[in-house]
Amino acid sequence: MTLGYVFDLDETLVTYDPGRPGIFEAACTRMGVDPIEAAQEAIGPGYVETFKTFEESPYIGAARAAREAGLEIDPRTFADYYIEAELAASNVPDGTGALLSELSPVGVVTNGYGPVQRRKLAAMGLDEHVDTLVCADDVKGFKPDDAPFDAVTSALDASEYVMIGDSVEYDIRPANERGYRTVLVGDEVADVAGTDPDSIPDIEISDPSELATLPGRL
Repeated sequence: MTLGYVFDLDETLVTYDPGRPGIFEAACTRMGVDPIEAAQEAIGPGYVETFKTFEESPYIGAARAAREAGLEIDPRTFADYYIEAELAASNVPDGTGALLSELSPVGVVTNGYGPVQRRKLAAMGLDEHVDTLVCADDVKGFKPDDAPFDAVTSALDASEYVMIGDSVEYDIRPANERGYRTVLVGDEVADVAGTDPDSIPDIEISDPSELATLPGRL
């Protein structure tokens, strides 16, 4: 039996300091504009709605939504600054690279935007330990749909899989439904315990910093 390891990316292999509000503020500072609250609130919906079309960078859509909310920016320039701020805020918990180097095969499946997620993996030095990366725009579909999971597992030479991620909705439940072992990173399961057997992970890890303990727990 060969076990394939499938990881989520954001808030699993990579964490952020500062978080999204701080990233937005850093991009505004670089742009020379004040980070108004209405624009910050518009970023998320603008990103999602643009990404769903798979026609252009969702970061540009997010920046355009921020401009419509009153932020005086050029969307393409602001999108570039936001991406740079996100990469600068990215961190990898100690031991994560060593962990990935011990596991094989390793896949990453993410609802993030491919060009940025690939830059992120490379900047964090994780790309050399990942056999395959599947992003939403690669398959024109988002977790929890089947397409991302089908793509990542078909690329891994394994007979069984374990899914490691921070979201019950997008990682744990769909992986459980597919018969994978599951590892939840964080305490989200406390909010859904008892509501659905497929929402319960096999293993819980309270924080990404504890990922290095994973091999001894599987």
